[in-house]
Amino acid sequence: MLKIIRSDILKLLAWFLGSLIIGAALAPFLYHGCKAIVQFRVLGSFGDAGLWLQSKLDNAHFGRYFNRSMLLGALVCLYPLIRSLKLKKAHLGLEKNSNRFSELGIGFILAAGILFIFGIVYFQMGIFERTNSFSFRIILKFIISAITVSLIEEYLFRGFLFGAVKRTASTFSTLLFISFFFAIIHFLKPPLNCARLADSDIHYFGTGFWTVGQIFAQFENPIFIAKGFATLFVVGLVLGWARIKTSSLWLSIGLHAGWVFSVKIYDYHSNIPTRYDKNFLLPYIGSDLKEGLIPLLGVLLTGILAMLWIAIRQKKSHSRQ
Repeated sequence: MLKIIRSDILKLLAWFLGSLIIGAALAPFLYHGCKAIVQFRVLGSFGDAGLWLQSKLDNAHFGRYFNRSMLLGALVCLYPLIRSLKLKKAHLGLEKNSNRFSELGIGFILAAGILFIFGIVYFQMGIFERTNSFSFRIILKFIISAITVSLIEEYLFRGFLFGAVKRTASTFSTLLFISFFFAIIHFLKPPLNCARLADSDIHYFGTGFWTVGQIFAQFENPIFIAKGFATLFVVGLVLGWARIKTSSLWLSIGLHAGWVFSVKIYDYHSNIPTRYDKNFLLPYIGSDLKEGLIPLLGVLLTGILAMLWIAIRQKKSHSRQ
């Protein structure tokens, strides 16, 4: 029993629950507090930057404040988690990778390329229509954003958390758990009926926890699971496999960055025509490039091609020795 209590998996679950509780409790206070700052024009004395921030706070709906509260809760609980895990560099199981740049590049090209092909097909079928045009500044912005997000999340999920769980679980169990954990974390976003609540409906004690209940209630809907959760879970499996197979994070970072970049570019450059309902092709195609069972097949295809490339490269490496 004592061994189970000390399990790293339970520590991660405690961190997750603690983040939920703190985030849910804090969200209404953060929302009403920031709206009061806007109402009393406290930021106006800070010049253009203050006016810009005031505008952002004023236009943000409850869902955005809820997401920020969850992030704060996760950060508050992260320090005791790190202390309790007592994780050392050797526990991560990562090795120095002389092929890091080729794995980073191949991963990015595979992930972004296959999703872009899907996007082109969507355009040709008339499912999406082109809106904004591109510029070098926009493309560079999305590349930097994609690399930053992938670095942070891969070091957290496939590096730190994967290494922690693997100390007390098999590799396969660790892969499943971290992939599920990765998907759950990315789905902690309130549905539309919660995100755009009126001020009078946001109560200090209760609205945050009610919103958490609404988030998990979505899992009763198979369309919701097929729409995005299943894809995120498979994304986690592919990224975890890349980490296991290469004993490093570079291929995972490249794949992750490629997916994030293509989704951001497509969201910026396209929209569903107004003659269609945003959910008219669910569960096969959602409202963007990452939702639906067809993008899930794209993720699987990317993983298979990455697997073949690693196998061929390793075979060539062994033949030279």
